[in-house]
Amino acid sequence: MRKFPGSILCMLFLFLTLPGISQKMTWTTKSKAAKDLAGSGVDHFMNAEFAQAYNDFSAAVKLDPDFTVALAFLTNLTTGETQKMYAKKTLASAGDKTDGEKLFASLTDEKNKRAERADIVAKLHTMFPDGAMIGNLYVQTRATPAEQLTAVEAYVKKFPDEASGYNTMAYLNLQVKKDTAAAKQLFEKYITMHPDGCNPYDSMGEFYLDTGDTANAEKYYKMALEKYPFNISSVEALEKIEAGKKK
Repeated sequence: MRKFPGSILCMLFLFLTLPGISQKMTWTTKSKAAKDLAGSGVDHFMNAEFAQAYNDFSAAVKLDPDFTVALAFLTNLTTGETQKMYAKKTLASAGDKTDGEKLFASLTDEKNKRAERADIVAKLHTMFPDGAMIGNLYVQTRATPAEQLTAVEAYVKKFPDEASGYNTMAYLNLQVKKDTAAAKQLFEKYITMHPDGCNPYDSMGEFYLDTGDTANAEKYYKMALEKYPFNISSVEALEKIEAGKKK
């Protein structure tokens, strides 16, 4: 990051990136702590750890109520009237932000349907090809599994250190290509890339459940709960396994 004299830094907002230096979307916030929390929230979000992501973004917004990107994620992570409230705040907060942030905020506009949101993400992806978060959203919003597979293969090549890409690629190999051997290797890679998260173990549990290995599925779902005891996907899967034992 380019360095500025202290007097100038005091006059600037804190950015996650600086325009013109890297092709990543600027995230404007007045709080370094909010920035750090949002970064953690994005990591959880990309790894489908949504409860933890919600906690991080909520804490970030408490520190900076005008934090557009954090508000946009909270809109995505909530429902009903709470979602409408966050959407309203997101759009209002974007008024004095960068063009990228305004476009990102438009994802929360309820007038936009699924296809329109996918088009917005595609525009963001073109504008900010170096952003791992935008790249992740681009993969997830492609219209067909085949398009998702092509997108995630490119994503992993560009962002080899981003764990979430291996998870998505594993599921597509399992569910679309029906290549269980490749899927297993990718899920194992995901665990090594994100060992402290709950989702890698939950994903491996689902792999074993889908391939008929209930014992290993149960083992990995329990490992997921050791990482985060409130992971609803793992809780429900274990309940399903337990119910199957009683039949």
